[in-house]
Amino acid sequence: MPVLSSELLARFVFHHSHIRASDNSVRPAAFLPKDGMTSVFRISNLTDQEVWEIGEREVVPRRGHPLLGRADLSVSVVINNGLEVRPQEPPLRHANIVGWPDEKSKQAMIALELAAGSQLYRR
Repeated sequence: MPVLSSELLARFVFHHSHIRASDNSVRPAAFLPKDGMTSVFRISNLTDQEVWEIGEREVVPRRGHPLLGRADLSVSVVINNGLEVRPQEPPLRHANIVGWPDEKSKQAMIALELAAGSQLYRR
């Protein structure tokens, strides 16, 4: 199913260094790509509990770290920064943010924008 610009995404957060405690926000490093992509889940039309269950069921076993929070952002924020959200199932609702530039400095600037456009929810 194609990803709509109005959809909501969740980026699950596992490292304290990705959370800014002073204002309860996510740091840009949480969005930086690994192997050219950033893993997210499509969470539109889900309850808060259902979103947390995805994190616990699908992501925690792969990461091997406790889930600290999640950064929710709109697909439109991703698109407005020149990136694309590409569905990548399984698991259900999984997608990747792709289209990152090769230059680390450009990646950092985009990650800053994604972080600024997101809302952090602590576990």
